[in-house]
Amino acid sequence: MSKKRESGLPPSYTAEAGLVPNISNGMPKDEDECQVSQKLAVLQEESLKPIKEDLAEWIAKTLGKMGKALEIDITPDTFLDILDNGVYLCQLAKLIQRKAEECVADGSYTEPLPQVKLRCKNNAASGSWFARDNAANFLHWCKAFGMADDQMFETEYLVSHTGEKSVLMCILELARIGYKFGLDPPNLIRMEKEIEKEEEVPVIEQPKPTSLDAEVNLSPSPPPLGDLDPPLDLDAEVRRIAFKCKCHDHVKKLGEGKYLIFGRVVQIRFLKNRHLMVRVGGGWDTLENYLVHHTPVEVFEHRRPATGDPKDIGNKYLYFKSKYKSHAQVANGH
Repeated sequence: MSKKRESGLPPSYTAEAGLVPNISNGMPKDEDECQVSQKLAVLQEESLKPIKEDLAEWIAKTLGKMGKALEIDITPDTFLDILDNGVYLCQLAKLIQRKAEECVADGSYTEPLPQVKLRCKNNAASGSWFARDNAANFLHWCKAFGMADDQMFETEYLVSHTGEKSVLMCILELARIGYKFGLDPPNLIRMEKEIEKEEEVPVIEQPKPTSLDAEVNLSPSPPPLGDLDPPLDLDAEVRRIAFKCKCHDHVKKLGEGKYLIFGRVVQIRFLKNRHLMVRVGGGWDTLENYLVHHTPVEVFEHRRPATGDPKDIGNKYLYFKSKYKSHAQVANGH
């Protein structure tokens, strides 16, 4: 069975990944629009790599503690290849369930646990019906342990590699459940808990937003990439990426790790001193991807003549154009 990959740029894109095929209402898109779609697709894929890296390390470390039989070599490049038969996800769920039962036994957790038995075919081949059954059983367990529908993925997303982002978000939520029962969390969850503790401290006076230039005493021109290898200064790296996306005027520092971006307060942290991550709702995004997808836009209405329709009721569609860069600039990487 051939698998659809989210790596690369196949001729057609999945709606779940936020991409669109090269047609609109049966008509080809403009070349600039196609280039922008491809550019955004690559950027979105790049934004998932830090999350895959963190979760791959967590999965290997967590399952490795269960014995040699579950030691796995998983990397961001092999992430779905290793997990797509559902076996290791089921093993993670079983480990968390055992931890939960231990917490109930020692009195550290007093709420009743769901009565669910997780069945798993340990020799399921990738792409097989057994793999789909394992994935379905895993998702049933997740729901029993309180995971919301929008935090889970469709079975086919995992088995056929067509919804990597949904799979990653589900595993992040799985790690949060494990953390509740004493399991060591991945770095992203650790950062979440640190942010939550910081937000519990009452703020006496809300600091005024300051521009990156004024706060960090940096010149208007962005620093060369070599100066930030490895990046150690959060403000300097935020500023570099903001200049790269041509929206530095809309990024203001509020406090340590807290910024005002396009009028919204966000928390930004380094992941392993390499990746700049933005806390977004219940998940994480890279700063560059966040800036590109939240840049204010201008909206233009266009009409296509529709056969048989009155002239004043055309086939309308909306065309979004970046306020800070043209489509050609985006496609060319400027």
